Amino acid sequence: MAAPAAHGQSNAVLRNEAIIDFPNHVTFQLELNDNAAIVDAALTYDVTQVSCLEAEAQVPIEVNGRNLAWTWVMSRSGNPPPGAELWWEWTLTDADGNSFTTPRQTVTLTDDRFEWRTVEAENIQLHWYRGDEVGPMLLDAAVAGLHQLQDEMGIELQTGVQLFIYGSSEDMRDAVLYIQDWAGGVAFSEYNTILMGVPPSIAADWGRTTVRHELAHLVIGQFGRSCVGGHRPTWLNEGLAVYAEGEPDNGRLADIASGIKDNRFEPLRSLGGAFPSHSEAAGMAYSQSYSVVDFMLQAYGQEKMQALLLALAAGKGDDEALEMVYGFNVDGLETAWREAIGAPPRQIPPTPTPLIAANVPTAVPLGAPESVPTPETAAAPAAEPVQPSSGICGLGLIPLLLLVGASRSKGRQHRRLPTTNE
Repeated sequence: MAAPAAHGQSNAVLRNEAIIDFPNHVTFQLELNDNAAIVDAALTYDVTQVSCLEAEAQVPIEVNGRNLAWTWVMSRSGNPPPGAELWWEWTLTDADGNSFTTPRQTVTLTDDRFEWRTVEAENIQLHWYRGDEVGPMLLDAAVAGLHQLQDEMGIELQTGVQLFIYGSSEDMRDAVLYIQDWAGGVAFSEYNTILMGVPPSIAADWGRTTVRHELAHLVIGQFGRSCVGGHRPTWLNEGLAVYAEGEPDNGRLADIASGIKDNRFEPLRSLGGAFPSHSEAAGMAYSQSYSVVDFMLQAYGQEKMQALLLALAAGKGDDEALEMVYGFNVDGLETAWREAIGAPPRQIPPTPTPLIAANVPTAVPLGAPESVPTPETAAAPAAEPVQPSSGICGLGLIPLLLLVGASRSKGRQHRRLPTTNE
């Protein structure tokens, strides 16, 4: 696929385009006029995204004749998702030392293997190609999730989001380099884009729930976006996303009832990082996180939740942010929550005072994307399948787009969901 040449370029340029083979590579091509006498050239390009750092790449290009070319090999870096906007421009210098830059051109990266259909709501574009009812059904789920976030948490979508719904997890994985072979979806927070593999047979249950969950991550991430090193504990991040799924299902309610009756809840402080990998413990961690977030919203309201998210985004630690907003730390929150739901009290040891080398904010280049595993019956066989009863997200890393010769990594959160029969 080639991007069209911009109008009004210097007479030195006859052709300026980008040939895209998504998701493998992009070749930038420039054809010069015979009389141009260009002796030096540099290509500058980037993909439009939300970032705290300037990341455009500039590549010197050898001038040897009329035709200049350079290929961005995305297999070396990882690729942006479909829907991302690529821009580029050339800086040319002639034999007299005069330099000029071609007008900036843009093209949208597309996965042209499929004939996409699109449905839209305010600030949401959902693209799909398989199953007549899948697109409208999942758009309704996304809108319902946004309404719940707005009505019950007071958090609104700040900028537009795109969802690409593939007809299978295999189709989706072929669009994303360096993705786990069990993944059924991935969210790119810096592009406000979600990709999911949703066969029509599971769209009504797994698809609807997961769209709301992953969209909540993007919306809450937009609300609390920060460049000073802000971090949300996992129990809060995932608890909010599960809350946005809607009314808890029977499995979730059974987890909470069992946690109360059998005293199976983990110390809340232990759920600030990665969740357990064991399926049963992971499902309980999600249910516990949901219950804590539900308690916070019901007991203290949406304004305090918003204030907590903003305090964390500003770089406050978990205890400090909770003390500022609610008047208690993580342990105090756990005590109040246990009492409210009728769970047995827990003997909480004194919290050690952390050693802080320097109170200097750390620049954070990017947000955290998420990958969503496919229900087992819709996915290719995985080496170590995990099938929790309530769905799970863990933490990890994936390669990110390399644009300036140095790698940037971004955290990936995984969500394993219940087995669904097709």
